[in-house]
Amino acid sequence: MNHAPKTIRWVEIAAILAIFSATARAAIPNTETREIIYATGFEASEGFDSEYTIPGQDEWQATDDGDGGSGLVNDFFEGQGQQAYIGRFSLESDEAVDSLSLFRLVNVTHFPVDAPIINFNVMMEIVDSTDNERDVFSWGAYNTNGDGLFCLDFDNQTKVISYLLDDGKGAIDTGFDFDYFRIYDLRITMNFRRNLWCATMDETVIVDNQPITTKDAELTLSSIAAVWLIRNPAKPGDNYMLFDNYSITRAGPPRMTPRVSIQGILPDGKCVLRVFGELDAAYQIEASSDLNVWTPIKTVRTSADEGILDFVDDQAPRFPARFYRAAAILQ
Repeated sequence: MNHAPKTIRWVEIAAILAIFSATARAAIPNTETREIIYATGFEASEGFDSEYTIPGQDEWQATDDGDGGSGLVNDFFEGQGQQAYIGRFSLESDEAVDSLSLFRLVNVTHFPVDAPIINFNVMMEIVDSTDNERDVFSWGAYNTNGDGLFCLDFDNQTKVISYLLDDGKGAIDTGFDFDYFRIYDLRITMNFRRNLWCATMDETVIVDNQPITTKDAELTLSSIAAVWLIRNPAKPGDNYMLFDNYSITRAGPPRMTPRVSIQGILPDGKCVLRVFGELDAAYQIEASSDLNVWTPIKTVRTSADEGILDFVDDQAPRFPARFYRAAAILQ
């Protein structure tokens, strides 16, 4: 059993007769940005030059030593300035290669208790081939040991969106497709303390609660890479993935104020209480008869699906009046 001290964040005193009903939550809750780790719009003002490929600009790197396979275009996303792309032109390499990855190291190794979440956001579009050679484009997460953790694939031949974990079991169809020449807002949310990731496109959940690693790889983040997987290395397609407004941010769960409400009084005077707070969160409940002196009466944990918990205050009959408040416990 862990007896490490807990940090308590006081939030609110709940009125004794206020009643709040629990509501359903989205599969991927909103998060609260605490820190921008890296963000770029690939603009000239940031030092990006459209005369060159992406590697070597603003510390971006590539897995292949050759040239080609990436670059910058202007205003393909209307009003968004320059966009980056991967694909489009064959790689100028000494050998035929079957993939190209573009990445910028961020090397995140610390995940504080109140901000264990990393959000990756990007605008993206898949542009179809004109030569009938169609490849796969992907976003892949890697740890600081260089291990691939998971990836999200966009197959330009089938238009199927799938994901792969590090379990070696291959691609899993998300049940969603994409359209050519359509701009999507992609978000990948990674909770490194819970070893879970989720993904949305235009606010639609396409991957929900999958493990970041299935084989106990180090839970760190070195990069989120744009990847071009070439089906026929001797003849890459001229298809490509455009992307813009690339950002990696540190976040925490939204700081929802927990509420305590009275659900009813039992015949023997005991009070039935409900805590409404974050999903699967720990709270300390305190009681007072004068709103000045508060006494801890119970530590509770809300449900993982609705963020609520009901309990009975057995000591309520001893007091002519009883007030309650909840405090979040950061574990």
